[in-house]
Amino acid sequence: MKSFYACLDTAFVKYVPQPLQHLAIHEKARKLGGQVSYYTMEDITAMAGHGSVRAKIDENPVDEGIIYFTLRQFCYGESLDLTFLRYILDKGYGVHFAREDISIFNTGDLDSQFPMLYSTQQLWNRDDDQETWRSVWEQLTNVEQDQLH
Repeated sequence: MKSFYACLDTAFVKYVPQPLQHLAIHEKARKLGGQVSYYTMEDITAMAGHGSVRAKIDENPVDEGIIYFTLRQFCYGESLDLTFLRYILDKGYGVHFAREDISIFNTGDLDSQFPMLYSTQQLWNRDDDQETWRSVWEQLTNVEQDQLH
């Protein structure tokens, strides 16, 4: 059976609690013919840089890929983090999103799905009330400033 690493969305817990994120991720793993072997959540200070997931990838314990709760987890920086998506894919792992039911198995998939991924991010930017995310952005800004000093 395939084994997946899973990453819950720290910033979205307010809207979708951890137990529901677990259920969605478990269902995505089932659809992919596998199960989740390890869960994590990024600390609020590491969300934009994907520190926890990057460390796990570098340890090399991931079997088939990583299931994120939502594509939004790649949009917590200034733009869609294609660099980190490619990093994961170049390591040979698939990237999956439970909420959107999207799977990206390789860079060819990423290239073909790019218009949809980019459009999704642009719609979020257009439609989301920016005040909703103010606390997250303020913390990320503080972290970025602290890391510069």
